[in-house]
Amino acid sequence: MKLSLSWKWVIASLLIESLMLTLMVIKNVNQLETNLSAQTNVRLDEQKILLKSALVAPLVQMDYATIDAILNETKRIQTIDYLAVVDNQNNCISTVGLKDCSKLPTKEADPFSKESLEDERFDTNIPITLFSESLGKIYLGLSTKFYIQAKKEMITRSIIIAIIELILSAIFLITVSKWIIKNLVKLTHSANAIARGDYSQRINLGNSKETIELQESFNLMARNIEKNIIDLKHLNKKEKELFKKLKSQVEKNQEQDILLKHQSRMVIIGEMLNNIAHQWRQPLNAITVHMSGLKLRKELNLIEDKEIEDTSDSVMKYANYLSNTIDDFRDYVKDYSSKKEYFNIETSLNKALDIVSASLENNFITLNIEHSENELLVDGVINELTQVFINILNNSKDILNENNVEEKVIEVKFLKEDSKITITIQDNAGGVKDDIIHKIFDPYFTTKYNNQGTGIGLYMSAKIIHEHFSGQIIVKNENIEFNNKTYKGAKFFIILPL
Repeated sequence: MKLSLSWKWVIASLLIESLMLTLMVIKNVNQLETNLSAQTNVRLDEQKILLKSALVAPLVQMDYATIDAILNETKRIQTIDYLAVVDNQNNCISTVGLKDCSKLPTKEADPFSKESLEDERFDTNIPITLFSESLGKIYLGLSTKFYIQAKKEMITRSIIIAIIELILSAIFLITVSKWIIKNLVKLTHSANAIARGDYSQRINLGNSKETIELQESFNLMARNIEKNIIDLKHLNKKEKELFKKLKSQVEKNQEQDILLKHQSRMVIIGEMLNNIAHQWRQPLNAITVHMSGLKLRKELNLIEDKEIEDTSDSVMKYANYLSNTIDDFRDYVKDYSSKKEYFNIETSLNKALDIVSASLENNFITLNIEHSENELLVDGVINELTQVFINILNNSKDILNENNVEEKVIEVKFLKEDSKITITIQDNAGGVKDDIIHKIFDPYFTTKYNNQGTGIGLYMSAKIIHEHFSGQIIVKNENIEFNNKTYKGAKFFIILPL
């Protein structure tokens, strides 16, 4: 097949440009290796100096904790694969990132040698000395993945740039060729028709050798576009079906949330009934004692009018107390779905204490509250925050009893800052195990034995704080002082924006 002079010119230009681009890529890769090699050696020398100076004192003092801390801190550098320290008897003292300390890698000469690149790691060791006396060695593994990745990215990026440049050059050369100019208007009209949606548009540029290939390519593109449009319509139909399925799943998730809220509500009501029992026990016992004493004195004919009046007053006092208790619980239940409003956080805590204080007292739990000097106002539903306080206080009560803590304490503090209010609630029950502390806000996760917990109290608390107050709730294990003793306990942080 014969080629026109224009095509020969285009092909020759592209070949020359391809050669130049190839040389440029090779030069860039070599320059990259030189630069990375220099930087790596400089950083490696700096790291050697730092490690040697940092480890001399701990090795002399045999301070293994400090050595571990230094290694762990150094291991945070992304390019360091492992660290190991041995003494002058070759006994392994500490390792980070190395499973088997008995088989330490041999020292390599160059971070970019063939061996270092094959196993993607440069192994070296640094002697640690003090006044020319050997204290040991530190073995260091430097990852060479960054170089391999950088080299691949450089080659890929250079190839992409070269391809784009070749494509652009080819388009430019073809565009400026004389044989394409006379058909440019026709080509533009056909392209505009396709852009307007007429995908059946085709062009006919004649039978000349210069235009026949362009014509075929353009018509092939038009056919591909038409085919892609049909495929997109089909894909759009599938996406609509997928949207329906997702919508259905969202509705199921909403139903699950409603169920969780209902279950949480039932748990709260159950706790309330338990707290009512705690608050009523003493008044009912007192009424029973008074009435039994009155009956006995009547049988012995020792009763006087004043005793009847005193007993009646006492019974009325306890009856009013029972009535007020019912009012406290009824107010909490009936006003659960109130509208949002600004309220004082300590008022919400007091409502929670009205419900749980008797239970805390009956379980011999000391409650210490450090009040804030500032007014703590937030926007939301007061009973929702009250539910959060009840959940956390009940949780602390249960874990204190479960762990048989002798001197039980729950400490509540308030802190107001410029843009947020932080409430902390901490007990001295020993804290949450590290392997599960990240799970305690998950739904249905509980640490209570014998199926005594539902695992939704803390989940609903986190959900309320996040979604209804735009806040955050976290838990940490911290020390707490009580009666001149130091305990460890779980500390809940409720952070509410102002």
